[in-house]
Amino acid sequence: MKTRIVVLLAVLGAAAGFESSGLRAADNGHFTLVENWVHFPPEVTKWGGATGVDVDSHDNVYVFHRNDAMPIMAFDRNGKFLRAWGQGMFTTTHFLRVDREGNVWVTDRGAQVVYKFNNQGKVLMTLGKKGMTGDNTSQEYFNGTADVAIARNGDIFLADGEGPNTRVVKFSKDGKFIKWWGGKGTEPGQFNMPHSIAVDSRDRVYVADRSNNRIQIFDPDGKFIDQWTNFGTPWGLFITKDDMLYVVDGTENNCLLIASTKDGKVIDRIDGLSNATAVAVNSKGEIYVAEVTGTNVRKFARNPGGRK
Repeated sequence: MKTRIVVLLAVLGAAAGFESSGLRAADNGHFTLVENWVHFPPEVTKWGGATGVDVDSHDNVYVFHRNDAMPIMAFDRNGKFLRAWGQGMFTTTHFLRVDREGNVWVTDRGAQVVYKFNNQGKVLMTLGKKGMTGDNTSQEYFNGTADVAIARNGDIFLADGEGPNTRVVKFSKDGKFIKWWGGKGTEPGQFNMPHSIAVDSRDRVYVADRSNNRIQIFDPDGKFIDQWTNFGTPWGLFITKDDMLYVVDGTENNCLLIASTKDGKVIDRIDGLSNATAVAVNSKGEIYVAEVTGTNVRKFARNPGGRK
């Protein structure tokens, strides 16, 4: 049975930590929570702590979760199980991204490594070295491996920030170090736990500066452009092809916020999540939210007449 969830577009009060969206309650759109959307294989009967989710160009869904038997799982849009890989490979699963060519990237926060796979699970590239750590100035090791984003030209951006490090690291498409920026602080361009990262159609880099309660925006070379503070405590970011920004706040607000990258104003919201850490949206506008302590991957379908 599907449970209908109303997406609240009311003015976001200061007590909740958000600025006003300037929208009336009468403008509400609607989503439907799709229950039991996934069909597990016999080896796995439920999600582990889900930390990463993304979709490919065919709307197949890839999930990174804390189940050592099948840490990376792939399903079609209807939840049919396709394949899995990575058994015994990871120390602490974190984010997962699918690039434009269908390759699957994951971050292992415990081992401080980034892996690039093809969509069948073959390792194509490794950044970092398992168990080795480096500070903010290191060109080859990390100490806070959180999330990764791939630009249109193949450049790789790593949020190396869930740990002692507080930086973004840029690599060429073949994995060669280019530069890093950041450092700990509250000034523009500094970070306190850069936890998630995404790139828009103009190659601008968005960083969820989680403990500073803001999203910072940079050009591809790390030049500061702007910051937005109306997203609570941003845990995970996703940007669609038409430059809509989806942000999950996995702390006390436990919600998903939807905004345009043109101005950062919140236009849609889904409440009632449970420690949401990652979000992805397919070509149909269907939303997938990974909940790390909720041990779930929720799917929301857009209702006819809802906001596009």
